[in-house]
Amino acid sequence: MAKITDEFLAVIGGLLELYGQQASTTKVNIYWSTLGQYPIDSLRRAANAWVRKSEFMPKPSGLINLMGGSSNHLSPDEAWAIAILASDETNTLVWTNEIAKAWAQAEIVYRNGDKIGARRTFIEAYERLVNESMMNGKSVEVFVSPGSDKLKRTDAINHAVFTGLLTQEKANHYLPKPENTFAMLEHKGSQDSTDKSLTHIASVKQMIKAGRVCVKAD
Repeated sequence: MAKITDEFLAVIGGLLELYGQQASTTKVNIYWSTLGQYPIDSLRRAANAWVRKSEFMPKPSGLINLMGGSSNHLSPDEAWAIAILASDETNTLVWTNEIAKAWAQAEIVYRNGDKIGARRTFIEAYERLVNESMMNGKSVEVFVSPGSDKLKRTDAINHAVFTGLLTQEKANHYLPKPENTFAMLEHKGSQDSTDKSLTHIASVKQMIKAGRVCVKAD
Protein backbone atom coordinates (compact mmCIF):
# COMPACT_ATOMS: atom_id res chain seq x y z
CA MET A 1 0.00 0.00 0.00
CA ALA A 2 1.13 3.57 -0.68
CA LYS A 3 2.88 5.59 2.00
CA ILE A 4 0.68 7.66 4.30
CA THR A 5 0.59 11.23 3.01
CA ASP A 6 1.16 14.34 5.07
CA GLU A 7 -2.28 15.65 4.09
CA PHE A 8 -3.92 12.49 5.40
CA LEU A 9 -1.96 12.71 8.66
CA ALA A 10 -3.07 16.33 9.04
CA VAL A 11 -6.75 15.36 8.79
CA ILE A 12 -6.65 12.31 11.06
CA GLY A 13 -4.15 13.89 13.45
CA GLY A 14 -6.35 16.94 13.68
CA LEU A 15 -9.36 14.81 14.57
CA LEU A 16 -7.43 12.87 17.21
CA GLU A 17 -6.17 16.09 18.78
CA LEU A 18 -9.58 17.73 18.69
CA TYR A 19 -11.22 14.80 20.44
CA GLY A 20 -8.41 14.47 22.97
CA GLN A 21 -7.22 11.05 21.82
CA GLN A 22 -3.66 9.77 21.82
CA ALA A 23 -2.23 9.22 18.36
CA SER A 24 -0.49 5.91 17.71
CA THR A 25 1.01 4.18 14.70
CA THR A 26 -1.52 1.35 14.93
CA LYS A 27 -4.49 3.69 15.08
CA VAL A 28 -3.31 5.86 12.20
CA ASN A 29 -2.56 2.79 10.08
CA ILE A 30 -6.11 1.53 10.60
CA TYR A 31 -7.56 4.82 9.39
CA TRP A 32 -5.15 4.85 6.46
CA SER A 33 -5.95 1.29 5.37
CA THR A 34 -9.68 2.03 5.29
CA LEU A 35 -9.72 5.66 4.17
CA GLY A 36 -6.51 6.09 2.19
CA GLN A 37 -8.13 5.34 -1.17
CA TYR A 38 -10.57 8.23 -0.89
CA PRO A 39 -9.74 11.67 -2.32
CA ILE A 40 -8.19 13.86 0.37
CA ASP A 41 -10.57 16.74 -0.35
CA SER A 42 -13.54 14.42 0.17
CA LEU A 43 -12.05 13.12 3.42
CA ARG A 44 -11.36 16.64 4.65
CA ARG A 45 -14.95 17.71 3.99
CA ALA A 46 -16.23 14.59 5.74
CA ALA A 47 -14.09 15.38 8.78
CA ASN A 48 -15.36 18.96 8.89
CA ALA A 49 -18.95 17.76 8.60
CA TRP A 50 -18.39 15.23 11.40
CA VAL A 51 -17.05 17.72 13.97
CA ARG A 52 -20.11 19.88 13.44
CA LYS A 53 -22.48 17.08 14.39
CA SER A 54 -20.71 14.84 16.92
CA GLU A 55 -18.71 15.16 20.15
CA PHE A 56 -17.07 11.76 19.64
CA MET A 57 -14.10 10.74 17.51
CA PRO A 58 -15.38 9.24 14.23
CA LYS A 59 -14.70 5.66 13.31
CA PRO A 60 -13.59 5.05 9.71
CA SER A 61 -17.10 3.83 8.84
CA GLY A 62 -18.58 7.13 9.99
CA LEU A 63 -16.37 9.12 7.63
CA ILE A 64 -17.04 6.67 4.80
CA ASN A 65 -20.79 7.17 5.24
CA LEU A 66 -20.32 10.92 4.98
CA MET A 67 -18.39 10.39 1.75
CA GLY A 68 -21.26 8.43 0.23
CA GLY A 69 -20.30 4.91 1.25
CA SER A 70 -18.11 2.65 -0.85
CA SER A 71 -17.01 4.37 -4.03
CA ASN A 72 -18.50 2.70 -7.10
CA HIS A 73 -17.34 5.46 -9.40
CA LEU A 74 -15.05 4.56 -12.26
CA SER A 75 -11.46 5.72 -12.06
CA PRO A 76 -10.58 8.88 -14.03
CA ASP A 77 -8.81 6.82 -16.72
CA GLU A 78 -11.78 4.44 -17.08
CA ALA A 79 -14.16 7.39 -17.24
CA TRP A 80 -12.07 9.13 -19.92
CA ALA A 81 -12.05 5.97 -22.06
CA ILE A 82 -15.85 6.15 -22.08
CA ALA A 83 -16.15 9.92 -22.45
CA ILE A 84 -13.91 10.10 -25.53
CA LEU A 85 -16.43 7.92 -27.37
CA ALA A 86 -18.79 10.91 -27.29
CA SER A 87 -16.61 12.58 -29.91
CA ASP A 88 -18.29 10.32 -32.49
CA GLU A 89 -22.07 10.70 -32.67
CA THR A 90 -22.47 7.17 -34.05
CA ASN A 91 -21.32 5.72 -30.71
CA THR A 92 -23.71 4.77 -27.95
CA LEU A 93 -22.47 5.72 -24.50
CA VAL A 94 -23.26 4.02 -21.21
CA TRP A 95 -21.99 6.56 -18.71
CA THR A 96 -22.67 8.44 -15.48
CA ASN A 97 -23.73 12.01 -14.73
CA GLU A 98 -20.21 12.85 -13.61
CA ILE A 99 -18.67 11.53 -16.85
CA ALA A 100 -21.20 13.37 -19.00
CA LYS A 101 -20.75 16.68 -17.18
CA ALA A 102 -16.96 16.42 -17.21
CA TRP A 103 -17.01 15.66 -20.94
CA ALA A 104 -19.17 18.74 -21.56
CA GLN A 105 -16.33 20.84 -20.15
CA ALA A 106 -13.58 18.93 -21.95
CA GLU A 107 -15.32 18.72 -25.32
CA ILE A 108 -14.66 22.35 -26.18
CA VAL A 109 -10.93 21.82 -25.70
CA TYR A 110 -11.08 18.55 -27.65
CA ARG A 111 -12.90 20.14 -30.60
CA ASN A 112 -10.17 22.78 -30.75
CA GLY A 113 -7.65 20.03 -31.41
CA ASP A 114 -5.99 19.81 -27.99
CA LYS A 115 -6.56 16.17 -27.00
CA ILE A 116 -4.02 16.23 -24.16
CA GLY A 117 -5.55 19.38 -22.74
CA ALA A 118 -9.01 17.88 -23.11
CA ARG A 119 -8.03 14.81 -21.11
CA ARG A 120 -6.52 16.97 -18.37
CA THR A 121 -9.62 19.18 -18.27
CA PHE A 122 -11.86 16.11 -18.12
CA ILE A 123 -9.98 14.42 -15.28
CA GLU A 124 -9.90 17.58 -13.16
CA ALA A 125 -13.63 18.12 -13.66
CA TYR A 126 -14.48 14.46 -13.16
CA GLU A 127 -12.56 14.16 -9.88
CA ARG A 128 -14.23 17.31 -8.57
CA LEU A 129 -17.70 16.06 -9.54
CA VAL A 130 -17.09 12.63 -8.02
CA ASN A 131 -15.91 14.23 -4.78
CA GLU A 132 -19.06 16.35 -4.66
CA SER A 133 -21.30 13.36 -5.31
CA MET A 134 -19.57 11.29 -2.62
CA MET A 135 -19.72 14.12 -0.12
CA ASN A 136 -23.43 14.61 -0.77
CA GLY A 137 -24.10 10.88 -0.52
CA LYS A 138 -25.28 10.56 -4.12
CA SER A 139 -25.25 7.07 -5.60
CA VAL A 140 -23.80 6.33 -9.01
CA GLU A 141 -26.43 6.77 -11.71
CA VAL A 142 -25.80 5.08 -15.05
CA PHE A 143 -27.71 6.10 -18.16
CA VAL A 144 -27.54 5.56 -21.90
CA SER A 145 -27.00 8.12 -24.66
CA PRO A 146 -27.95 6.29 -27.89
CA GLY A 147 -25.78 6.87 -30.95
CA SER A 148 -26.95 6.86 -34.54
CA ASP A 149 -25.36 3.50 -35.42
CA LYS A 150 -27.81 0.80 -34.31
CA LEU A 151 -25.26 -2.01 -34.57
CA LYS A 152 -22.82 -0.12 -32.34
CA ARG A 153 -25.70 0.58 -29.97
CA THR A 154 -26.46 -3.10 -29.52
CA ASP A 155 -22.78 -3.93 -28.96
CA ALA A 156 -22.39 -1.11 -26.40
CA ILE A 157 -25.51 -2.12 -24.46
CA ASN A 158 -24.55 -5.79 -24.38
CA HIS A 159 -21.03 -4.89 -23.24
CA ALA A 160 -22.44 -2.73 -20.45
CA VAL A 161 -24.55 -5.66 -19.25
CA PHE A 162 -21.52 -7.95 -19.37
CA THR A 163 -19.41 -5.55 -17.30
CA GLY A 164 -22.22 -4.91 -14.82
CA LEU A 165 -22.87 -1.25 -15.68
CA LEU A 166 -26.42 -2.03 -16.78
CA THR A 167 -28.95 -4.59 -15.63
CA GLN A 168 -30.55 -6.72 -18.30
CA GLU A 169 -33.90 -5.11 -17.50
CA LYS A 170 -32.61 -1.62 -18.27
CA ALA A 171 -30.69 -2.87 -21.29
CA ASN A 172 -33.83 -4.35 -22.84
CA HIS A 173 -35.23 -0.85 -23.15
CA TYR A 174 -32.51 0.03 -25.66
CA LEU A 175 -32.17 -3.31 -27.48
CA PRO A 176 -34.34 -4.27 -30.49
CA LYS A 177 -37.64 -5.81 -29.44
CA PRO A 178 -37.78 -9.59 -30.05
CA GLU A 179 -40.92 -9.32 -32.15
CA ASN A 180 -39.33 -6.65 -34.32
CA THR A 181 -36.25 -8.79 -34.71
CA PHE A 182 -38.32 -11.79 -35.79
CA ALA A 183 -40.26 -9.64 -38.23
CA MET A 184 -37.02 -8.36 -39.73
CA LEU A 185 -35.69 -11.90 -40.08
CA GLU A 186 -38.97 -13.06 -41.60
CA HIS A 187 -38.94 -10.18 -44.06
CA LYS A 188 -35.31 -10.89 -44.91
CA GLY A 189 -36.16 -14.56 -45.46
CA SER A 190 -39.07 -13.69 -47.72
CA GLN A 191 -36.91 -11.26 -49.65
CA ASP A 192 -34.19 -13.89 -50.06
CA SER A 193 -36.76 -16.40 -51.33
CA THR A 194 -38.11 -13.87 -53.82
CA ASP A 195 -34.63 -13.04 -55.05
CA LYS A 196 -33.81 -16.72 -55.47
CA SER A 197 -37.06 -17.31 -57.41
CA LEU A 198 -36.36 -14.43 -59.77
CA THR A 199 -32.84 -15.69 -60.32
CA HIS A 200 -34.13 -19.18 -61.05
CA ILE A 201 -36.71 -17.86 -63.55
CA ALA A 202 -34.08 -15.78 -65.33
CA SER A 203 -31.84 -18.85 -65.50
CA VAL A 204 -34.60 -20.98 -67.02
CA LYS A 205 -35.35 -18.31 -69.63
CA GLN A 206 -31.71 -18.29 -70.70
CA MET A 207 -31.73 -22.07 -71.00
CA ILE A 208 -34.88 -21.96 -73.16
CA LYS A 209 -33.31 -19.43 -75.47
CA ALA A 210 -30.25 -21.62 -75.74
CA GLY A 211 -32.42 -24.61 -76.66
CA ARG A 212 -31.43 -26.64 -73.65
CA VAL A 213 -34.92 -26.87 -72.22
CA CYS A 214 -37.88 -28.40 -74.00
CA VAL A 215 -41.28 -27.02 -73.05
CA LYS A 216 -44.06 -29.57 -73.61
CA ALA A 217 -47.52 -28.39 -74.42
CA ASP A 218 -50.45 -30.20 -72.76
